[in-house]
Amino acid sequence: MKDAPIEPKAITASPQQLDLLNHLQARSIGARGWFEEMVEKSDPAFRFVAVRFHGLHVEQVQRLTSLITAVGGDADPSDNMSAALKRAGLSMRAVFGDIDGDMMDRIRASEAKVLAGFTEVIKAMEPSRYRDELVQMQAELQDLLQAVQGEERSLPETPKEE
Repeated sequence: MKDAPIEPKAITASPQQLDLLNHLQARSIGARGWFEEMVEKSDPAFRFVAVRFHGLHVEQVQRLTSLITAVGGDADPSDNMSAALKRAGLSMRAVFGDIDGDMMDRIRASEAKVLAGFTEVIKAMEPSRYRDELVQMQAELQDLLQAVQGEERSLPETPKEE
């Protein structure tokens, strides 16, 4: 007698979990737009920082879109109002000053919000491969912040106006 193969149980998210996932995706979309603009406007010596964060957010928005769809949600990876506002704010800053190493405090503050979004979703999810992927994405962002913090010493000093 042959055992019938066990079908994996479909994992679906509750409405609250989907709200948290969509909110996290929206934050990541906003960050993606901000870093895309930063890549364009930043000083050459700082551009590598913007490129690394932009690349991570491009990838994570794609992964979050797939994850939301897989658990029964309707994900939209296109730019949102947050991304548009962040782009506009960065463009204004570029008009009046440089986009360089002095942005690191703002980057850390912005990414702290994304990390908090990951924490909220992870706490709300039951153990599953999707939760594991969220934990992995959170760790990737933490690792990048740590790596850039180590490289921050190599950024040129910007004289502060008094």
